[in-house]
Amino acid sequence: MSEPKVSVIVPVYNCEKYIERCMDSLINQTLADIEIIVIDDESKDTTFEILKEYEKKDKRIKLMTKKNSGVSSSRNKGIEIATGKYIAFVDGDDWIDLDCLEKMYEVAEKNQTDITICSYTREFKDHSKPKNINLKEDKVYEDEDLKILHRKLVGPIKEEFSQPESLDSLGTVWGKLYNRELLIKSDNKFIDLKEIGTAEDTLFNFMVFKNIKKLSFIDKCFYHYWKENEDSITTKYNPNIFEQWKNLFKYMENFIKENNLDENFLEALNNRICIGVLGIGLNQCKKENEINTINRVKNLKQVLNDSQMRKAYSNLELKYFPVHWKIFYCFNKYRMALPSYMMLKIMSILRKKI
Repeated sequence: MSEPKVSVIVPVYNCEKYIERCMDSLINQTLADIEIIVIDDESKDTTFEILKEYEKKDKRIKLMTKKNSGVSSSRNKGIEIATGKYIAFVDGDDWIDLDCLEKMYEVAEKNQTDITICSYTREFKDHSKPKNINLKEDKVYEDEDLKILHRKLVGPIKEEFSQPESLDSLGTVWGKLYNRELLIKSDNKFIDLKEIGTAEDTLFNFMVFKNIKKLSFIDKCFYHYWKENEDSITTKYNPNIFEQWKNLFKYMENFIKENNLDENFLEALNNRICIGVLGIGLNQCKKENEINTINRVKNLKQVLNDSQMRKAYSNLELKYFPVHWKIFYCFNKYRMALPSYMMLKIMSILRKKI
């Protein structure tokens, strides 16, 4: 039996509200020669029962369940059992356009690229926001251009500071089509979120990009990222996020040094550490954080006084930031936790309204 053109890996956990939307977008793809690998992470709701009904209707679906151990282990397992020429990842609360896989497969085959990327749309209950990835569609990225993209996965430098909130727009594992042989040869794994907090997909891509030769981009929003899942681990308050991110930074630093990547990568990592205060601070602002404002500010002050953070900020160039971000990161650079927290609180409110 010939290999399918694309293996779609779908990690799921407690997705009963959204899984039918996701699965309908997959089984109705215009590219029919695919396999759909769905890995249930021991859901506590009816997700697995819903998926069993889909499995009965479509022989392309490979459904399995495993002991609850997180999205990273689910994706790693999916890679192990995938047989397609290419691999795509779709989260259980998201969905893709019906011609997504066909269009991405065509471009990957035409350009013989290791990774093909598309744009995506952030979907909210009452509106949608397309994401600008800022790549060129008519270009195959190779050599020095690809090296720059690899470095951007770590962090921005110089003029790239114009949009620090878009730090990981290139780092998502979904919205991409990977050559399966590339992933097998790279032998990189997704790291457990319990260890690094978030950005497991950015770290995975950072390691994988080291081995690619060609990359293509399609400026179409084929992927739809659902931002209203209250059960998502990335939307919940995480009291351990700073310590976990320090592990993330260490993984990146070690990879840079072990692979003799140039000084731009270390500068980018320094900047990622600084910009990380945005995510750490917004985490403090979440309603699930039951401590009062005074203690939230104290927590932020503790982060800003951390030796690694102070060292990173001592090397941060503020001149490239837009005015509002320059003010925010100036507060952080000089460890002014109260005004920094006040700006973060305003940001957290605006993020829900815009």
